[in-house]
Amino acid sequence: MLSASELSSRYVAAFNAGDLEALDALIDDSVDFKRPGEQRLLSRSAVREQYAEDWSGHKQVHVHVHRILECGSTAVIEIEVDAGPPSHEWYRGTVIHDWSAEGRLVRYRLYIGDTERPVAAS
Repeated sequence: MLSASELSSRYVAAFNAGDLEALDALIDDSVDFKRPGEQRLLSRSAVREQYAEDWSGHKQVHVHVHRILECGSTAVIEIEVDAGPPSHEWYRGTVIHDWSAEGRLVRYRLYIGDTERPVAAS
């Protein structure tokens, strides 16, 4: 069985690849999924629909992992998200993934921190 950090790494890799099938395979049927300012999603099909909608509005979205901390079946991931056109959204945040014994995502929480890109030193 994969560890929580290994499962979360697979989740991020599937997200970055835009691989909805691989993401879907990692999500439990009765997932509890919440992002800031959005409605709570309580099914795998609702999460799948949300990702399909998210990706339809961007040519690319990339999640860069800064650090993964693991405690039992939970992974806490410090991330930086960079969305391409049209929004060019960027933020740093923390994601918490709780995994079942079967390796399915049962709880997802995203917390957003910085929302302005740091200015590059000259």
